[in-house]
Amino acid sequence: MKKQLFVPIMTSLKIIVLLFFISLTSCSESEYSRLVKTEMAKGTVHDSLFLGMHLGQTKQEFFDKCWKLNKNEIVTNSANNNFVEYILSGPKGNHQNRPITMLFYGIFNKENTMTGMDLKFYYEAWSLWNESTHSDRLFQVVRDTLKSWYPGNDFIKVPLKNNQKELFVKVDGNRRITIKPLNDPKEVKVQIDDLRYLLDE
Repeated sequence: MKKQLFVPIMTSLKIIVLLFFISLTSCSESEYSRLVKTEMAKGTVHDSLFLGMHLGQTKQEFFDKCWKLNKNEIVTNSANNNFVEYILSGPKGNHQNRPITMLFYGIFNKENTMTGMDLKFYYEAWSLWNESTHSDRLFQVVRDTLKSWYPGNDFIKVPLKNNQKELFVKVDGNRRITIKPLNDPKEVKVQIDDLRYLLDE
């Protein structure tokens, strides 16, 4: 009897998760939800991230990779040790051409599989009184960088329900990249997710 009840419960959980994604917008069939359905139906898998990391690797593999990168002086620990720090050079031809700090750390499920990545970007020369280093100026640089790293569909605007703010979301196959609303004058926050894991939870 317990086995018969388990299947409907798991099915209900999947439906709840799917409704959560659809509820990102007030439309019953939003551009975002149509995009997710179309891309997931393709069955295309994009798991490459950066620096040799990929979605689906284990937590230990993530730590081992970061240790090797640190040993080779490619990355270092961030000031608070909660993220790994990597320095990007500014875009070529940009008159500002300021180095950008990228902080990153994997998102892991209960099986210690990496289902996503949290990222933060900010100008190394950031200061509160220098508005040219603020997150609203950095936003376009981050968006263009992500489009260069991960070709395919463009970012679309996704308004948050009951909120004046909006997300910028890019979905290619199973990989979703979200640029979060700017709520900090310093950082542009990004999250990369593997929708195969999110929709199967």
